[in-house]
Amino acid sequence: MAYFLLLSSYSLFWGEQANVYPLSKLIQIAVRFLLAGGAFALPWLGVWWMLYGLADNGRIRCFFLHLFFAYVPLLVIFLQLDPVYYPDTMIPSSAGEMTFFVCMAMAAVLLYPFYSIGVYYFVLRPAAPPRKIYRFILLCCLFVLISLALLPLLWRMAPHFYPGLADFPSR
Repeated sequence: MAYFLLLSSYSLFWGEQANVYPLSKLIQIAVRFLLAGGAFALPWLGVWWMLYGLADNGRIRCFFLHLFFAYVPLLVIFLQLDPVYYPDTMIPSSAGEMTFFVCMAMAAVLLYPFYSIGVYYFVLRPAAPPRKIYRFILLCCLFVLISLALLPLLWRMAPHFYPGLADFPSR
């Protein structure tokens, strides 16, 4: 049970707290990570599909400008992220839980532009078979693999970007 997510070891994924979390907990974290990604991806599919449907010639005019103005608020919100430990709260968060939320935000910031470009150019634009739903499922599977491969790397990078994560208890 020493490997998870593309054969990465516990020490790569969790660092010093490797023995605190069993494999079942790691799988739960990966599932929550993917569900959060799906909750983020589906509304944006709707936005791009709606803009594509409103286009006269089957092209979203100024697609990259739309993408830029959708990405900037996400980036600004991410840059405002500053996890701080408050020991007086009713139920204090653990270091793993806060690192998980930071990793979700980092993954959203990193993958959102590529996901949007993939939806537009791979799912919506082509009129050839296979159907759009199958292309969307294929695109989602690709992003699941990419995000699961990124999760251990983001987990290692998060404490370096946000030193406040070290103040959280490791329960």
